[in-house]
Amino acid sequence: MGVLLTILIPLLSAILILFIGKSNSQKLAVISSAVSVILAGILTASYFANPITINGVDWSWVSSMGIRFQLAADGVSLLLLLISNVVALISIYVSLGDQNKNTCQYYALILAMQGFMNGVFVAQDLVLYYIFWELVLIPAYFLLLGWGKHDQIRKVTLKFFLYTFLGSLLMLVAIIWLGNYSGTPDFSLKAVTGLPIPGDIQFYIFAAFMIAYGIKTPIFPFHSWMADTYTSAPAPVTILFSGVMSKMALYSIFRFVLPIVPEAVETYGIYIMQLAAFSVLYASLMAMAQKDIKRIFAYVSMAHVSLIVAALMINNVEGTQGALMFMAVHAIVTSGLFFTAHILYRLKGTHDIDSFGGIRQQMPIFAGLYMVVMFASIGLPLTNGFIGEFMILTALFQADVVALVLASLSIVLGAVYMLMTYRKVMLGPDNTSGFFTDLQSNDKFLFWSIAFVIIFMGIYSTWITQLCENTVLNIFQP
Repeated sequence: MGVLLTILIPLLSAILILFIGKSNSQKLAVISSAVSVILAGILTASYFANPITINGVDWSWVSSMGIRFQLAADGVSLLLLLISNVVALISIYVSLGDQNKNTCQYYALILAMQGFMNGVFVAQDLVLYYIFWELVLIPAYFLLLGWGKHDQIRKVTLKFFLYTFLGSLLMLVAIIWLGNYSGTPDFSLKAVTGLPIPGDIQFYIFAAFMIAYGIKTPIFPFHSWMADTYTSAPAPVTILFSGVMSKMALYSIFRFVLPIVPEAVETYGIYIMQLAAFSVLYASLMAMAQKDIKRIFAYVSMAHVSLIVAALMINNVEGTQGALMFMAVHAIVTSGLFFTAHILYRLKGTHDIDSFGGIRQQMPIFAGLYMVVMFASIGLPLTNGFIGEFMILTALFQADVVALVLASLSIVLGAVYMLMTYRKVMLGPDNTSGFFTDLQSNDKFLFWSIAFVIIFMGIYSTWITQLCENTVLNIFQP
């Protein structure tokens, strides 16, 4: 029942928020997300005590089509549940300092999105998984359309929706084929894993899945929707898009692609690995060319998720553990980066880095905490970014030199543009034309919390590999 509650708590809270007042909607949203984090923590602690899959529910749903409402959580699912709920809490907490229109609808949509994303991570039936995957698009669409900031927000929103929706249709075709392969319809994950699928058919299933997931992460060349969407969305929504929605695709590669079409991964994974490594380089170069700090951070996010895709395509225990580690790293670091951009926007109503300068003189605490997030982004030792990048680069070294060189070069470029951005915004002469007080209490608490998690994970990160170990070994050593 605990696994089911990870979905029900945010969804029921979203419905309740629509019937209460504006001030109470904020309180309920925070309480609901905090309870979800606590529940995910309890489930994780339970798994550590007894590392077997936590079964949720298994109900017959559409029996004639072999579709069941089946939920469960193993170590990797629990890691993603923690990420999803922590990032949702950060998103809601960031929203508290804003004057949003239609507050009740805004928080209800965020909680609905949280509930559907949680469903993706615990669904054990491919059709149920697909339904949750598509349902995430509904609140995401309305959050972007209703609260986005862009001269052509309708065009941006439509592009985002069409890209992600059309890519998912290819995945649906692959799911239907898999569920009917044995002759008797059965879409459970256990039924479709280990099917004796011919190599040529595996290629088409692999391609269908990877196009859908390549769009959602995104990686080059499926990324064109990303920069405008991340930049136009309100910062709390961008945090959800980058911190969790991209993880839906990364998790799905691990959960479905690696175990279901292993021959295709073995044969064609090298090409996706090199493409993803090139995507890291491409995103780094694009970030260097930007003047909008939020757009810079959007490409930072793209570079990081592309690195995770490359690690997953190594198709071994080391690469996969590095990818899972970096998923947790990416969620926290990008949340901190987009929160930084949001604070800067509150100061001057712009994301243009040339409009800032000398912020450190008036906001030293903010400057120091932003520096911690920046160092984590470039992988400085003693931050969580270091251990994740080190694990992935070590695995790439053993797998493919081309991918290693591209990824390593991109990491160097990342350090260059992140340090340049920090210098332009925080250092130098005061270019703010105004007086700013340092972080307010709510913002200070959240920023200190993010910085603490970054340092804590940088020093002690083995709990993530321990949490995921059994699940990873079950794929590569069944």
